Order: sequence, then structure tokens, then C-alpha cells
Amino acid sequence: MAELRRVLSAPSVALVGAGYAFATLSIVADVQVATLMPGATGWMAVVIAGVVCWLASASFAELSAMYPSSAGVRLYLQKAFGERFATAMSATYIFTVIAASGAEAYVFGSVCEALLPGGPPVWAYMISAFLLVGAINYRGIELSAGVQDVLSGVMFVFLLSVSLVALAKFGARLENWTDPFAAGASAGGLVSAVGVAIFLYAGFEWVTALSEEAEDPGAIRRGMAGSVLILGVIYALLNLALVSAVPKEVLSGARPWVDGLSYGARPHVVFLKVVFGPYATLALIATGLLSFLASMTSFNAGILTTSRFLYAMSRDRTMPRVLSRIHPEYFTPAAAVVALTAVALVSSLLLLLFGGFNAFTFAVAGSEALMLALAAACVIWLRRKAPGVERGYRVPFHPVSTVLVALIFALLFATVFLAPQPEARVGLAIYVAIVVFFVAYTLVVVPRLRAGATKRPGAVPTQARGAQELSGE
Repeated sequence: MAELRRVLSAPSVALVGAGYAFATLSIVADVQVATLMPGATGWMAVVIAGVVCWLASASFAELSAMYPSSAGVRLYLQKAFGERFATAMSATYIFTVIAASGAEAYVFGSVCEALLPGGPPVWAYMISAFLLVGAINYRGIELSAGVQDVLSGVMFVFLLSVSLVALAKFGARLENWTDPFAAGASAGGLVSAVGVAIFLYAGFEWVTALSEEAEDPGAIRRGMAGSVLILGVIYALLNLALVSAVPKEVLSGARPWVDGLSYGARPHVVFLKVVFGPYATLALIATGLLSFLASMTSFNAGILTTSRFLYAMSRDRTMPRVLSRIHPEYFTPAAAVVALTAVALVSSLLLLLFGGFNAFTFAVAGSEALMLALAAACVIWLRRKAPGVERGYRVPFHPVSTVLVALIFALLFATVFLAPQPEARVGLAIYVAIVVFFVAYTLVVVPRLRAGATKRPGAVPTQARGAQELSGE
């Protein structure tokens, strides 16, 4: 029987996590952080958020060392809080994130259409992107990880270079880049900025689903820490560079640039225009390149990680059995890759037809915040419930750090849906609807899947499979 192969190094894991988190929408969020802080101090909120996310990654590192499985968070939640809760919440987690990739696909298609007037329509770029990523992931993890290494590496080197060029060229414009309370700024502004900045890192934890393909047990932990470090450096430098080159009001869309256009939804376009100055053609190419790299690395890492998660759920008989099939030649969860590519494609087209991608962004942000809070809660609970389970890594400064992380992300979960924008309420409605759907699925469909599985000749009882999974057999 074909199985997944252990080929991923820690640097590859880091580029998967960082590439997943960095999308075109991230630049818009980085600008939001800058506008919440006085002067050019937005980078400080980014760094503080990075420390919080590193502490959150430590929780995932301890859990993945205890249970090195592609089932990832579903297994952690199951061990801490029971199987039904784990199945409903983890299924919500995976499908919310994949469905919302349509928002990034819409931005990607819109940028391509704007850069190539008279070219293909938005939907053509969206479909092409997902089909390309689906095919790459179908053909083997060496190919998908190699593509991720190259594209993410090029993207981060490009962002680092263009940020340093901007700082060298416009650094003289920087005003107050060290005092977050200057000009009467309150601590509330810093807290809000850190809250937004935390979502810049969202997605780094998905690499835990690659535990069965990592070269060694510590690769996931080192890779997650590397992801947070890469993202922290890039976002902080980019934050400084953005506000040094372009006024905040222009970046946020509060007023148009000198060309009469508003760039609130695509601040990287005006930023690159300013940095490249008279070289307009180079600026156009750079804009297209950055949009392509940001979207493709996010899509590729998304399918790469969530397909393993779906495969593990199917293997554990909480999803249809067909999704656990491993391709005999490419050693990939081929059926799960095809299914998730189809879900992403359909959701992106629905968003294109009916709009509302901002609401999906709120739903994803809430789902991510809750899962990070639950991971910290799992560590707290399992330290008491399962003290004898071998831990290859322990969260530093526990219990203070884990309690702090759980409280911060629980507060962020509430804050996301209490935001004043109407889309926040729509996002909450979407999230609740998905949770209700998967609660019903867990209560009605999962028992039938397991009953059907145990009737097949040679079937292994679910409890025995769980024991095998935990013992590494």
C-alpha cells in the first residue's frame, strides 16, 4: 500500500508556512497596521505580534511532537476535548480556509486584468491559477515543495530588496519610528495594531499537517519558528518602507495619488510605482510578479497542507473513504488534492458572481484565532490529562505563556466579529453556518461512515487505528 514519503526539510517547511501566510491581501493589512500607529512605528506592532505568534507556534510544536500525524489539530483536539468536538471544529477549520482562498484568487485575477487591459477576464486567471496549483500538488510532494521553495524564495528576496531600496531612497521622510505613544497616541491604538498584525502571520501552523512527510521529528517545530521569523522581518521592513515612500492616506485609499487613482485595495501598486520612479515598465512587471508570487505561494501551500489534513480525516473515517487514497506513483493524497482544488475553484467563482469576499476574510480570521486559542488550551489540558505521554518539545514558560496565548487569541476571536464593519456580521453568519453544518455532519454522517467501514472485509476498528496512529505503527 502506498504511503506518504518523508522528504521535507525544515527550510522547506518554513517556506511553506511563510508562503501560505503571505498573500496579496497581507500588504493591505500591513498598511492597516501602519495607519493605526503614529509616525512610522507600525513595525513595532508587527514585531510584538511576531513574538505572540512564536509563543503560539510553541504550542503547536509541543502537540505535533506528541502526536506526529497528518491529522494535526483534529488529533490534538480529540485527545484534549473529545472526538465529536474535534471533528466538527477541524472540518470547519479546513473548509473555511479553503473556501476563503477565493478572496485571494479574486484579488489575483483583478490585478492581472488591470495589468493586461484587453486580456482574459478575471475568472480565467482564477481558474488557471487553481488548476495549475492542483496539477503541481497531484504530481508529487517533491514537485510542490520545490515550486514552493523557488517561488517563496524569489518573493521574499524581492520584498526584502525593494524594501531596502525604498528605505535608502526615501528614508529621510521617516518621522518618529521609535515612539508608539507620540503625539498623544494611546495604548489602545498599539493594542489594535498588534491585533491586526497577528493576522499577518495566520496560516503558519498549517504545516503541522506535514508531520508524516518531514525528514525528522524536529523539522516541523524548526520550520514553524522559521516561518514566523521570515514573516516578522519581511512585514516589519515592508511596513517601514511603505510609509517612507508613500503617504499613509494614499496607501489606505483615504485620498488619491497624484495620478488621480485610489490604491486602497492595492497599495503595493502605488508603492512600486513610486520606488521604480521613471521606470514605469519595470514597475508594471514588478507589480505583476509580486501579485503572481504572493497568490501562487499561498494557493500552493494551502493545497499542499490542507490536502494532508483531509487525507488524515478520511483515513480516520471522519470523511469519505475515497479521500484517503494515495497515488501509487506520485505518493500524494491525490483524491484529497482534487477535491480541495475543486472546492477552492467553486468558492472563488461564487465569490466572483455574488461578491462578499470581505465577509469571508472575517470568517477566516475568526476561525484562525479560535484554532490558535484552542491549541494553547490543548497544551494546558493535556499537561494535566496526559502527563505521561512523551514530549519531544515543551512550551517555554508554561503555564504563563500558554494561558496568555489562549486569552489573547480568544479575545481576538471575539474582536474579529465585533468589528464595526457590516461584513463582520456577515462573516460571523458564514462561520456559524459552517460550524452548524459540520456539527450535523459529525452527528449524522460520521457514524454511518464508520459503520460502513467496519463491515468491509479486513477492516480495522477505529479505536485500533487510533492506537496505531499514536504509536507510530
